[in-house]
Amino acid sequence: MKTVKFFYITLLGVLSFFSALATPKPPPPDGKEYIPPPPGEPLPIDENIFILLTIAVLYGIYIIYQHKVKEKTTT
Repeated sequence: MKTVKFFYITLLGVLSFFSALATPKPPPPDGKEYIPPPPGEPLPIDENIFILLTIAVLYGIYIIYQHKVKEKTTT
């Protein structure tokens, strides 16, 4: 019975959270709406893509190294 109550309370909390996120945003105080940049113009994430890729490769090497250290070596 406790698990059923826990399930319904959790479901109610999750649905409340998503309904709060789905509410419309108020207009900005200056009255101007966001206008997306024209096609072809680099977006902010495009400026640092090489840094992100470098971090991803280094993290991958770290994970592979950690996995190799934990394996038993046979001689």
